[in-house]
Amino acid sequence: MRPEWADWEKICLRVHGLLDTTTTYDLWSIFKSHGEVVSVELFKKRNGERQGNGRVIFSPPPTRHFWDNFMTVDIQGHSLKIRVDLQKEQTPQKIEASNGRSYPLSLSVAMEALQFGVLSRENEMMPLRTIQKDKRHGFSLIAELRPKRLEIAFACGIQDPRRKDPSIQHSSSIGRLEHTQEYKAQIPFANLKKIVFIDIDEGSWALLIPLLTPPAFYVKHDYAGSHSANKNTWNARDAWDRTVDITYDTSWFKNDPASLPRTNQFIDIGRWTTYRLVFSKSVLPDWEKMKTALRDFSINVDYTTSKELPTVPAQVSNFWDKLEPHKSGNSGSNSNLSLLANTEHIHLPYDVRYQLEVCVSQGFLNEVDITAEFLQRLADLSKGRTQRRDRAKDLLMYISQPRIGSRVEDREKLDEKRIYDPMSLFEDKKAMSHYPEISIPEHCLWVRKVMVTPTTMHLSSPAPEPSNRVLRQYAIYEDRFIRVQFTDELTRGRIFPAPGNSQDNAVFNRIHRTLQNGIRIGGRHFQYLASGNSQFRENGAYFFCPTDFLTCDNIRNWMGNVNHIRIVAKYAARLGQCFSTTRIPKSSPIGQTIVHIEDIEHNGWCFTDGVGKIAPSRAKFLVQNLHMNKVIKDIPSAFQFRLGGSKGILVQWPEVPFNDVHLRPSQNKFTSISKGLEIIKTSRFSVATLNRQTIIILSSLGVSDTVFEERMKKQVADYNAAMDDPQVAMRLLSKYVDQNGVTTTIAQMISDGFMETKEPFFMTILQVWRAWSMRLLREKARIVVDQSAFVFGCADETRTLRGYSESIEPSKKKDPDSLPQIFLQVPKAGIKPGEKSEYTVITGICMIGRNPSLHPGDIRVVQAVDVPALRHLRDVVVFPSVGDRDIPSMCSGGDLDGDDYFVVWDPELIPTEWNYPPMEQDVIQPKELKRDVKVTDLISFFVQYMKNDALSTIAHAHLAKCDALFDGPQDPQCIELARLHSNAVDYPKTGREAHLKPSLRPKIYPHFMEKKSKQTYHSNKILGRLYDQVAKVDFRPKLDGDFDPRILRRYAMKEETLKTIRMIKRQHDKGMKQIMNLHDIETEFEAWSTLTLSKPRVGSEYRRQETMEPVMTNHRERFREACVKLAGSRDPEVLYPVVAATYLVTWEEVQIAQKKREGGNRKQELTADEMPLISFPWIFEYELGRIAISKDEFELGEIPKATMALLGDDAGNDDDEFERLVGAGVVEGDSNDESHSFMELETSSTKTTQTTKATEDGSTTQEEIVELEEDEETSMDVLAKLGD
Repeated sequence: MRPEWADWEKICLRVHGLLDTTTTYDLWSIFKSHGEVVSVELFKKRNGERQGNGRVIFSPPPTRHFWDNFMTVDIQGHSLKIRVDLQKEQTPQKIEASNGRSYPLSLSVAMEALQFGVLSRENEMMPLRTIQKDKRHGFSLIAELRPKRLEIAFACGIQDPRRKDPSIQHSSSIGRLEHTQEYKAQIPFANLKKIVFIDIDEGSWALLIPLLTPPAFYVKHDYAGSHSANKNTWNARDAWDRTVDITYDTSWFKNDPASLPRTNQFIDIGRWTTYRLVFSKSVLPDWEKMKTALRDFSINVDYTTSKELPTVPAQVSNFWDKLEPHKSGNSGSNSNLSLLANTEHIHLPYDVRYQLEVCVSQGFLNEVDITAEFLQRLADLSKGRTQRRDRAKDLLMYISQPRIGSRVEDREKLDEKRIYDPMSLFEDKKAMSHYPEISIPEHCLWVRKVMVTPTTMHLSSPAPEPSNRVLRQYAIYEDRFIRVQFTDELTRGRIFPAPGNSQDNAVFNRIHRTLQNGIRIGGRHFQYLASGNSQFRENGAYFFCPTDFLTCDNIRNWMGNVNHIRIVAKYAARLGQCFSTTRIPKSSPIGQTIVHIEDIEHNGWCFTDGVGKIAPSRAKFLVQNLHMNKVIKDIPSAFQFRLGGSKGILVQWPEVPFNDVHLRPSQNKFTSISKGLEIIKTSRFSVATLNRQTIIILSSLGVSDTVFEERMKKQVADYNAAMDDPQVAMRLLSKYVDQNGVTTTIAQMISDGFMETKEPFFMTILQVWRAWSMRLLREKARIVVDQSAFVFGCADETRTLRGYSESIEPSKKKDPDSLPQIFLQVPKAGIKPGEKSEYTVITGICMIGRNPSLHPGDIRVVQAVDVPALRHLRDVVVFPSVGDRDIPSMCSGGDLDGDDYFVVWDPELIPTEWNYPPMEQDVIQPKELKRDVKVTDLISFFVQYMKNDALSTIAHAHLAKCDALFDGPQDPQCIELARLHSNAVDYPKTGREAHLKPSLRPKIYPHFMEKKSKQTYHSNKILGRLYDQVAKVDFRPKLDGDFDPRILRRYAMKEETLKTIRMIKRQHDKGMKQIMNLHDIETEFEAWSTLTLSKPRVGSEYRRQETMEPVMTNHRERFREACVKLAGSRDPEVLYPVVAATYLVTWEEVQIAQKKREGGNRKQELTADEMPLISFPWIFEYELGRIAISKDEFELGEIPKATMALLGDDAGNDDDEFERLVGAGVVEGDSNDESHSFMELETSSTKTTQTTKATEDGSTTQEEIVELEEDEETSMDVLAKLGD
């Protein structure tokens, strides 16, 4: 009689009487002979020790009843009598689709064959490798409905390529590694555009799955080797490791540089991303079940026949060999793109080659379509290149120009952006007349970026980026630098750390090989140079292609003398200082005097760690010569800087002698040839915000939860009201000043009447601000605090402020005289846009801290006092320089080299528990070598950091534990996690990773953390209640509003001016789309405001707004300068008509787009790609406001009619327009070309006495309150001004 359990999906056997030392491998070894063991678990006690019991799961169930109540087994040489019990059947789990239908968690269909290849035409596949079914191994398509992904399981035996090609030379014996290996590819549903069902014949059918980027591939290894003695659980999934190659022997190319063409690939999984799965008609019933489920999970399935979507024979491409005959391939190896010998070499200049590889890597072109004729045409086009133009490169730039969304006519295509006939481009008027980018600000450089993924590379077109010390020094070699970032496949995002796990080792080995061997692009071999410190945390590095006279070692030696440093992490960090994004002011005619002064130290603590001093006159000179495109109302009190090997901040002090800069030992990290003072940023005021970490700490220190809930409720109501009430919006925007000052700009726009006229761009920006604020309220509990500041910290050089005393015990007594003191002077609240800021000194009890704060002692209670000798300091918090310990080091281990601190003086947010003991930080001895640091050490540390960095894992564990444990952040487990977090923060400096013990890992997470793949519970504590108060806010820009008639009617525009403005707008929009693509931003409104709603593919959200500020500042400056050059003057009478023209041409494009929609009888809104960008005129948001509120008479009696053709239809005249831009100085011309204002060329009526020479800072003279100095001033003039 067949037992009941034989029909179950799986059985679970409970095992009792095991040794405490029993491992999962021991249990698996005992039971594996009886069936398919898929899971083993060893139970543990509360203290983490194993309790001698466990369970084993079989799926499917074994074929016979092999177990008895008691079994005698051998474990680790001991004969044991164990008890084995069959557990009750578990109800098969189901998953529900959005329409309510339920399905099994997994559905599968058996395959007969699997083909890897590419689309050679729109409806034509070229298989490049076919794998037939192996009856001994899994060969199927599986729909995993819980994780929402498809899985293609297959097996293949890879023959030694030397059997077919004896010319391949390798020392290993032939056939030594030949065996059959099991693989699987995992494709998330979100990455599936569609699946195509192909009816082949009476006996077979196929599915075509075209992907734009590769999925993740896995290879199956021996079960025995997948167990770990330290782990209490094992799953069959543990035997599957990531793979980055399907090849005979990976060691054959372990020394090769990374490149787009990959040699020795049996299947090129990075490039062959179209899959054809062949099935027998006998499995159609299984497919019908899967198809129904896939459609319920929003996967489109189309139907066609093999005649309509045929396969074509594989063609050998000689594309790479034509370009580089002696360097492609590998000794005649049978690579995925077997290259023909003895072909004629076609030379393309590097920048053309690079751009061609951009097109190939991004999928616009494919090797199978690129012919020798196409390459020769590019070479011929390039022969006529000039200094300002290479038509071959311009053509390829046209192909790869950034896009947003998709066109309606492309949506049904299998690959929307692919060009199948590259030769047709030479007949395309727009492609052939595409012109180069307009000039960029002098402090920016064109930077090429390369994303290296596990299986391929993605190259980006050169983009303007703010420069750093190294790029400035070697600017003539700018095309020999590339910025490299290591990510997982594009659809997966960042590479997650995997400490103690070997399953992703192939990915990390790929990174190590790339760093070690370099990258080959465009015929150049780029080598690892170094990483900037923020770049390092985002898994990035700079590479450089050496010349005969300049190597990577030369550049590193120039950067500074760091040879005395034997700690690899510190060595890397010191080199990273040179890659900080900085601006260097114009040289002072009288130079500067560097004075070395001592640090203030006591009890082993440094009270001036990272802070120096600067003379007010020198500070003024810096501001006047930094080319900052900002309204500068006051000289900043502090400057974050780099100077040679020194770093930190410089603070104005009146007693510092004229032109002096005072540096301390704590600021000097190494010696360097570079002596220029470089500025990263200046002190500025913004309000502080609470977050989840600070809220749970304040709650544990006595702040009432009601305070947080009331503030959250009020802010939600205010944000909603602000959408309709200008007064509420103005109040919030003026009060809640963000770190980039965007809210102040938006408030100014309200003051200029754009909310009253419901100007579409402004109204959308207002929606972005609300959506951004609400998202942060929901996801981060980011509550803005009215009575607060978020500012740099610095030291009290007068030694007036009372310091911290260790003799004061933690107490709830309120004795202000026992508190350490601070000084803080910030702008008065309620200052309206355009009004001069008035400052006020804060006095009274405050709480102060630094993000992130995880330990209760990280937040300090202090007393703010007024000290007349410190009143020259604004927008900084001044800490005492006396006492038993410095305050910054108690605030999450902070210092004064540029750290921001939040200060709150709201009485309701002051903790009732004062002087909680600061965290006792571990004294970690950094890893130190007994020899000089080598480049190989830097590379190894780079990869080790990527693999072992546990910072975010520890932070998430801390948050979950704080919510779950009764004492919250004061629980010993949370204290331990806070200590580990501090160690993880220091990992890039010490080289010592922080290990998260299994006992500290949460088993369950609160619902507000949104851990969809983890077990969760609904939290009723403060963070859970705050989360539940805020609904999700979707942002969808609606641009149906009317543009502002005050601007449209202000000036009568000349068509010639409008034509040139349209050309600049086209370039602006291209630049904006490039920024959006590079930084994973969905809309121009998020980019313009730096209030981004989408999460970055790689890196942290924490500093995203700060990171975007220089990007957008440079973008605005670049196109402001283009328009200023076009106008020929910054004088409002000359410039404002050009500014109004930018608004008019944008309005015209919107009118044309809307007519296109109406003409097509379409009721739905235009797609993102169809709707023109409208941010262009708002690079002049201040000037637009002046035009709108002007009392001058309108030159037009009514709004003009849109006269321009559809956007891009006039591109045939781009050659003429390009020459106009050159004539206006907007595009850099050839050597010795003279630039003239286009307005001057158009008319000579402009009075030269009113013309002001355009400067490089991109701002108007009306905006500058600090007066700019003229270039022709003598040294004596400068001295006289500085002495004022």
